[in-house]
Amino acid sequence: MNVSFERRALFFSTVAVAGTLTILVFALALALYSVYVRGVGVQLNDSLEEIRAYVALHGQPRRADELAAAVASRLVRPQAAIFVLDPERRAEIRWNRALRSTDRSSATVSLSPRSRVRIDTPNGLASQLLMGLGTLFGLTPVQAQFGQISVIVRPSEPELVASVEPFVPWFLIAELVALALGFALARILTRQALRPLAEVTAALERFATGDLTPQPVGTDSRHRLDALARAYNGAIEQVSHAFAERDRAQAGMRQFIADAGHQLRTPLTVIRGFTAILRQGDLRQTGDYERILDAINRQSLAMGSLIDKLILLERWESAPEPVPSESIDVTQLVDDVVSPIAEVHPQRLRLEITDARSAAIDPSDLVQAVTNLVDNALKYTTGAVTVRVGGTGERTSIDVIDEGPGMNASELRHIFDRFYRGANREIEGSGLGLAIARRAIERAGGTISVQSTPDIGSHFTIALPGVTPRRVPVAPRLTAGV
Repeated sequence: MNVSFERRALFFSTVAVAGTLTILVFALALALYSVYVRGVGVQLNDSLEEIRAYVALHGQPRRADELAAAVASRLVRPQAAIFVLDPERRAEIRWNRALRSTDRSSATVSLSPRSRVRIDTPNGLASQLLMGLGTLFGLTPVQAQFGQISVIVRPSEPELVASVEPFVPWFLIAELVALALGFALARILTRQALRPLAEVTAALERFATGDLTPQPVGTDSRHRLDALARAYNGAIEQVSHAFAERDRAQAGMRQFIADAGHQLRTPLTVIRGFTAILRQGDLRQTGDYERILDAINRQSLAMGSLIDKLILLERWESAPEPVPSESIDVTQLVDDVVSPIAEVHPQRLRLEITDARSAAIDPSDLVQAVTNLVDNALKYTTGAVTVRVGGTGERTSIDVIDEGPGMNASELRHIFDRFYRGANREIEGSGLGLAIARRAIERAGGTISVQSTPDIGSHFTIALPGVTPRRVPVAPRLTAGV
């Protein structure tokens, strides 16, 4: 395995693991700071509420210094800086950090003219960052108005910074530990993860020399490249299955040739027999000559139809052709196909259309599918057959419903196979109609399915993907129905 690749893998894994750990540490620090900030915000609101309670109890104050002195003697909130302003002066109440006491005397009041504005700004990048984060987490001043006196309670910036700054070195140490731990974990994980890659590389090199003997690579879910090892083992398994699949394909081809030969042998036998009769001149009744010629013609047409169907299926499956993507009027096409058949079977075949539908499909493919489904339904049942065109949204569906003998589960599994005829083999047919119908619909990206119950009937459904349906309302109609 390339050494440079291993180094790159180690670099990127270190970035990922160490970066994740440092981000987690930073997120934890932010979460703890946000909890602290919320606590400070609660203290600010509590301070303002206590001032309101004092004013409510003792009445409206007249001067800022009087209210400030009363508040300072009763209220100690180290995290709060309280400003009391009247039209002439400004009183500021702060906690005296030098005393480091919760005694009332630790609160001091300083007076200045109202016009004088002094804003404490923390020094240093860390202090500014802490105050900015506090504002981001919603730490804002609160205020109230008592007559002409305004009271503003805001965070004590020096106290806030002083409370948090001792934890900054610990935060930096935690980040360094996270980086170191991430580097160590990355080295361990990289070595373990690249082990399956080295084994798979060796196995592929063995394959390149021509040794195709299946030798699975050991897997371990703890490895980062466990999926690669499992994929390699799956490929090895597929190699062995490929030979078995080839044997099955050859067997299927032999079966196909045997079935096709059987289907062609019957008309050829009839043609040969009648040809021998004509050569011998063994015609016993008037009209035998014409009947024999008609029979030979029918068998020739059947054989030609079978060959055409086989060629069609082979062309579709061996060299798929692009299917036109433009939409066609499915409703009109089905009407054109079914109506002539319904005129021949006026008491059995019914066409139901409730909405104009469109779909992207080759018209000849859809004609093949619908014709085969309707023909099968009429051949295998003496009851009613319903062809219904409809759909919802962009989905267009064509349903062919009959009241025939139905099919059991075993027949349903093979109903779309080539040359499959089911139990009613005495009915004339090649067994290719449904195979052609399914392939024609699948070429357009659609599906064809069937539901059937013995002695009740079968329900074939063509589902075509689509195009946005044309919302053209049409009057519900029945064509040549029962």
